[in-house]
Amino acid sequence: MKKTVPTAAIALAISVALAACGSSGGSSTAADSSGADASPIKIALIPPSTGALAQYGADGVKGWEIAAEEVNAAGGVAGHPVELIKKTTDGQSSTTLQAAREAVTRDGARFIGGVMSSTEAAALNAQLAALGALAFNATAKTIDLVGKQCVANSFHIVQTDLMDINALAATLTTMPGTRWAIQAVDYSTGHTAAEAFTKAAEAAGKEIVLQQFAPLNTTDFGSYITKLQDSGADALFAVEYGADGVAFVKQAAQFGLSTQFKTVLGFNMVSEPLFSVLGDGITGYYNNVGYDVSADNELNKKFVAAYTAKYGEAPYYVPADNYLAAMTLFAGIEKAGSIDPEDVRDALNDLTFDSLVGEVTMRGADHQLLRPSYLGQVVQADGGLAFKILDSAPASETTPTPSPDCKL
Repeated sequence: MKKTVPTAAIALAISVALAACGSSGGSSTAADSSGADASPIKIALIPPSTGALAQYGADGVKGWEIAAEEVNAAGGVAGHPVELIKKTTDGQSSTTLQAAREAVTRDGARFIGGVMSSTEAAALNAQLAALGALAFNATAKTIDLVGKQCVANSFHIVQTDLMDINALAATLTTMPGTRWAIQAVDYSTGHTAAEAFTKAAEAAGKEIVLQQFAPLNTTDFGSYITKLQDSGADALFAVEYGADGVAFVKQAAQFGLSTQFKTVLGFNMVSEPLFSVLGDGITGYYNNVGYDVSADNELNKKFVAAYTAKYGEAPYYVPADNYLAAMTLFAGIEKAGSIDPEDVRDALNDLTFDSLVGEVTMRGADHQLLRPSYLGQVVQADGGLAFKILDSAPASETTPTPSPDCKL
């Protein structure tokens, strides 16, 4: 198991707090009428509540809520009720770590979800062993999280950026445009996605004529759009999302940028919650799609029906992947017959189970969930916008072999 040793003060504080908490539930063991352990499964959710990713953070919590309500209505997981402990963060790693420590040492949480960005997830990974907790990442996509930043106590539910790029790569040869520009957010996901796309595009015989990166929470993309106009590109790959993506797409429309490009391919840039805000101008945009809401399997239909009934709208990839994160945790608890984090961790290694995205496997070598990826295009549907799934790629085609940098 890879460990990062915290400062002496932090280590002492955590060890004292954990000793006070006692067993894995963080509180005295509860028992049902038969005498069996009925301690709650305490899960800390730590999403952003401000900034560009706030909407996605709130929607991620919804996925966990649906999962908890389902299993609690059925008597819990292996007889244990689920208790969600909700924290918030401003998206800064220090704030996220503070919330995680508080959830573990004060609230007794032993499982963590809802963390949004790759930088937060990497910082949390480094502290999980000391905290004695497991994390389930449903949104941070950088491949480093299952590479040099991997740890035994973290499980990667969402596709990595490289998995999504590999899913797109097979279709690049058929997309109009030969000279591509890249516009990306200036942190880990943006850079790794740009690097992976460059390799895929060049392999498909395309030329990259411009790469540029804008800081997270950029509101004025004017100078970036001018450079795109002057680049001579006839296709665009864009990695801007949340409030940043909205600002970029709207300002690009004001400059008439889309008329310059034969193809606009977004990477997490356009998503269902933003369709009404972005408007019909994004019709025809391509985008990676991590989750197919119309997938024809019973578990997905059940999830979509429950989510729609509760929240008044269909789910998209963020709540769906967080729901999948919860289902992964619950599958591990069922197999382990225990809510002790170490038992659950061991049970999840190479575990295969049915899910809303079909049969999936938690790869033991790096804790990457093996699942399909999709390419979608924005189309007019039922008086609004929707994704039309153009291609589906299985994990066997998109997932690289485990990184030698990952040593669990």
